[in-house]
Order: sequence, then structure tokens, then C-alpha cells
Amino acid sequence: MKRKMCSALIILSLVALSVLGYEYFGEAETSGLVWGFSESYETLDELKAEADLVVRAHVPLYYDIREIGEAEKVTRQAFYEVVIEEVFADHTGHNVDVESEIIVNQVIGIRDAEATEFAYDKGMKPMKAGDYLLFLKKVINPADGKVYYVSNSHQHLYKWRGNEKFKNIASDELMEINYSELIGGR
Repeated sequence: MKRKMCSALIILSLVALSVLGYEYFGEAETSGLVWGFSESYETLDELKAEADLVVRAHVPLYYDIREIGEAEKVTRQAFYEVVIEEVFADHTGHNVDVESEIIVNQVIGIRDAEATEFAYDKGMKPMKAGDYLLFLKKVINPADGKVYYVSNSHQHLYKWRGNEKFKNIASDELMEINYSELIGGR
């Protein structure tokens, strides 16, 4: 019974995030992924297969925060101008390479009309400056035509920890990725 209840709650929250993303971005080009959608992955191969772009990038200290949406649903989003340090996979058609700069967008809070404060999940906290392994989807915003990149899942955010390892700082899913696993699949 508890499993069914948890599964139902997870599905309902994913649907709510999908509706929120669709309402704001309309028919954004996302290769089947809706803006703000959060997927859970059990293996590195699954995570890589769903990404348009897999990179090690340097996230700067400074970023832009915007509140986007209507009175019913508002998201707080961070926009980072990241510098690409290494490309592991690029299916974007933009030929992203080392030292390219891209805009990475991250939802860092959601607020309903009745709420006075934003709701946060562990993976929705702004990224601190440093090097990250990012699994990204390319999104073209229909309002301004700009290309943004969003994470496959706010459950999978990996920070470089040295010793050729990336540690998941957003959840307990797929806790660590070794650098050798990334270059072995090129």
C-alpha cells in the first residue's frame, strides 16, 4: 500500500512539473523532455542516453536568478554562463567544444499561488562555483529563440571531487561516477 501511495505521489509531482514547464515554455524544442521534468536514472548508460550534451563544465561564482511564471505557479530559476572544460557527448548540432560557453538553466524553487515561500528539493539548490559533470538537454525558448541547456534530472548533479571522481550532490541515486567510465564510452 505504501509503495502504491509513494508511486502515485511521485507521478503526480512529475505531472505537475511537466504542466508547469509546458505552460511557461509552450512547445519548446526539447527532444521529448519537458522543461523542469525530473527523471530518475539507475545507470550511467541510461543517463548518457537521454542527454543531448554530456560535459565537464566550470560553473562560475555569479549567476542570474529569475522568477518565471504566472500567479498560479512561479518557478525560481538560475541561469549560469558555464565554460566547457571537456565534451563527452554532443548530439546538439551546435558543435560544442572545449572553451565554448553555454547557458545552463536550473529550476531552484517552485511556488504555488497559495504558498508564501518557494519549495525546494535538495537537487534544486543553486550550484556553487566549481567543476561539474552535466547531463543536459537542449531547449529552444520559443519566446526569445535562445538556446538553453537544462539538466536531465535535478536528481543527478555531479561535482568534481578529485581522484578522478564526480560525486552526486543532489541525491542518493547513482552516487558516484568515475572519470574512466566517461571516457571509456566515447
